[in-house]
Amino acid sequence: MKSIIIIGCLLGGMFALSGDVSPVTATYSLTMGTRPSLPAAPADTAPDIVQPSMSPSTVTEVTYAEVPVKVKEEEKPSFTLQTVNGITLYDDMDSVAKKLGKPGKITEDPHLKELVIYEYPEMSIVFSDGIVNFVELTEGAKTLLIDGVKMNASIDAVKKALGEPDYVTEDGLVFERGEALLKLFIDENSRKLTSIHYFHIYSM
Repeated sequence: MKSIIIIGCLLGGMFALSGDVSPVTATYSLTMGTRPSLPAAPADTAPDIVQPSMSPSTVTEVTYAEVPVKVKEEEKPSFTLQTVNGITLYDDMDSVAKKLGKPGKITEDPHLKELVIYEYPEMSIVFSDGIVNFVELTEGAKTLLIDGVKMNASIDAVKKALGEPDYVTEDGLVFERGEALLKLFIDENSRKLTSIHYFHIYSM
């Protein structure tokens, strides 16, 4: 018993000399069958949660820029001089008769016997070796058909359809489209249209 008291005194003296002993202020009580409760987190440490002012939309709006659409201008007929009054430069006597009917008169050229002339009202068709050599619309003709398009048989109407002439000669205006030519014969003094000739370039 004495030895126990002595040891206790020695230990107490050692703690007193070191000064490391500080009073214990916190007390804990344990209750059997219970779990220690965790301290509550401070209110100001809770994360900020931003509430949306509007519900999210599931539809994506797409804006398209308006593209200007150029309105196509009405195209004018493109004349190629394939036909004049329904006649081509490759027709023969039979095909012309089928298109225009039997001519009012058939004559021969007084200077060139190989040329045969079919005469129709306001138009004559001259054949060479049985093929169309040229078509002539006389001064009294009021209208003509170029590539199936009807127009007045006048200088202004033909120029409006075909544009400016390709050649200007002393006796008229010439329009060229490939191997086909259309010539307006104009009186030198009166400057009036006297006749219209449709012919092949190699027959000049």
